[in-house]
Amino acid sequence: MKNRFFQIVGIVVLLSLSLSLSAASGNRTDGDYRITPVPQTELASGIDKAWTLVYSTSESPISIEFQCSKRCTTYCVRGENFEVVYECSRKGFGARKAKASESTIPQELNMIVVNKEEIGRQQILTSEKVDDERALTLIAAYLPDLLNTRYNTL
Repeated sequence: MKNRFFQIVGIVVLLSLSLSLSAASGNRTDGDYRITPVPQTELASGIDKAWTLVYSTSESPISIEFQCSKRCTTYCVRGENFEVVYECSRKGFGARKAKASESTIPQELNMIVVNKEEIGRQQILTSEKVDDERALTLIAAYLPDLLNTRYNTL
């Protein structure tokens, strides 16, 4: 009887852990998107690194531009009709709205496409320090959730 109870508890724990990991990953796999580095010679002034993110269901590539300062690492993510910033802070790594000084897309359009509530939920994706690979994985996994439901394509 005790063995049966522990088996059931073990299965429940494993299922819970599996569902938690699936939710934490944004239910995206490497097969859902492709990230390719932009050659150094093609980078704009002030940009340290850049990548192109393409989802399997998307026609338009998304650019991710990386800037590093003494205080922070910043990944500015731009699509055709939106932009958002993922960066480190004292609390961790997460999303925020692009400041006017960082913005190349009209704020009115960006506000229509990007979901304010989801930006709030993504302020801290992880409290751990992230390297480029982890940051890009988090961005690719969580970026689709930032778009309003009326805006269906990335």
